[in-house]
Amino acid sequence: MSKWYRFTIIAALIAVIVVAVRTCQSSGDTLESIQNQEPTEQTEPELTLKDVTLEQPGENGGLLWRVKAKEATYSPDRRLASLKSPEGELFQDGKVIYKVKADQGEIREDGKSIFLQGNIVATSPDEDIVLKGKSLEWIPEDDLLMVKDSIVGEHPQLSATAQEARLFNKTKRLELFGGVVANTTEEPWMGFKSDKLVFLLDENKLQTDVPVQMERYVAKKDKTVTDRLVGNQGEFDLTKQQALLQQQVQMNALKLPLQANSDEALWEVADGIVVLKQSVKIEHPKRKLTANAMQGRLNLDSQMLLLDGKVQAVSKDRQSLLLADQLTWNIQTQDVDGRGNVSYSQQDPAATVNGDRAVGNLERQTVVVTGNNVVTEIVPLGVE
Repeated sequence: MSKWYRFTIIAALIAVIVVAVRTCQSSGDTLESIQNQEPTEQTEPELTLKDVTLEQPGENGGLLWRVKAKEATYSPDRRLASLKSPEGELFQDGKVIYKVKADQGEIREDGKSIFLQGNIVATSPDEDIVLKGKSLEWIPEDDLLMVKDSIVGEHPQLSATAQEARLFNKTKRLELFGGVVANTTEEPWMGFKSDKLVFLLDENKLQTDVPVQMERYVAKKDKTVTDRLVGNQGEFDLTKQQALLQQQVQMNALKLPLQANSDEALWEVADGIVVLKQSVKIEHPKRKLTANAMQGRLNLDSQMLLLDGKVQAVSKDRQSLLLADQLTWNIQTQDVDGRGNVSYSQQDPAATVNGDRAVGNLERQTVVVTGNNVVTEIVPLGVE
């Protein structure tokens, strides 16, 4: 007999006595014939209670959960209770950590887990989190609240949809899985897409170790994308408004338009700065300009790009190449300023100039090279 519902034992005994009395009253057998009958195995009936409140004490005496239901039906062994319109509170260390309600549910394994179905609403009062879905399971021993199927999650700083949500109270962590789409609820207006997204509640960060896409929108209701970064893993600090993406990172500044590839990118969203830290490749498809460098820094607002370390800038239309240790590039005007070990070459007219600094415009091929030891090589017409 289960120990986990304080009034279940009494209710079950009353039900058994009533059944026994009615059986004896309706029987036509004599006492002697009854005594001579072979003993038969008796099965306890199901027990149904209306408008009940169920409680489960923990090992230390404190409550694990308290659930109210319009109707509760116990299995014969009292190890399973089916509930209609359950609504309850889930406890940890004597404190309410979640409030839940649903259309129906079950209490399983002597109260060790709760399973709810239909129009799930689960709230975390301390963390200001609301999770809605189609099924819920609460496993106190694992500190796990799991909500599945068409999840909608709300937080003061974030809204999200997913197929599964796992909430851990002790570690202050919300894990979202399966087609996760999340959006910030205040500026800057950001969107996140991944198959896994972990919300570290105390740190106010989003993290993932699988491919992720981060986008910035024009406004809350205008989902026009201005900038997009994708990578094989990444995190976003909601407090600092800072994104860090790693492994095969691609950035698309759609207003410029400009594409950059690197193995690591730090995006200071509020300041409009993207720092590309490893093996940078820049492409401006509209003007057929490309550049490579060891690292780079792009200001999305001023459209200024700073490339550093073994810089190579190529104009495919003009067939020109600029090499330098460092290059400042105005994306809007195409003005460039290269410094350190500068070499500029072009095909028409064919010429190569080496020096310490190069200032000019790649698109118009008006580049002036200066320095203490400027060397100019001109290839005569018709000579390859």
